Amino acid sequence: MKSAKEFAAWMKERFESHSDVWLTRKDITELTGRQSVRSEFIHDVHCELINFGRALIADMRNDRYYMVSLSGIYWKDVGDIYARSENSVEAFPTDANNTTVRPLRK
Repeated sequence: MKSAKEFAAWMKERFESHSDVWLTRKDITELTGRQSVRSEFIHDVHCELINFGRALIADMRNDRYYMVSLSGIYWKDVGDIYARSENSVEAFPTDANNTTVRPLRK
């Protein structure tokens, strides 16, 4: 199994009953039969997994790769805590008649 498409299909089938799993770079190298794992390959696997509602993401050091389930819920459907409410208050009310401009001290 060398192609990203084959590896993504294998991962989807193999881990269908598990929502979130992680693999090491060494695991991916052994499973795919590749000599090395390049970021382009991981990107291609990620793009293939998107079709199955999954994603493959890496940690900061690219030591671990996480296959996670993608949510089908749009964030605003859950609730937007930053949405404007009818009782919103202006943070800094401006009063044009009472504004004083002072020069900076040198």
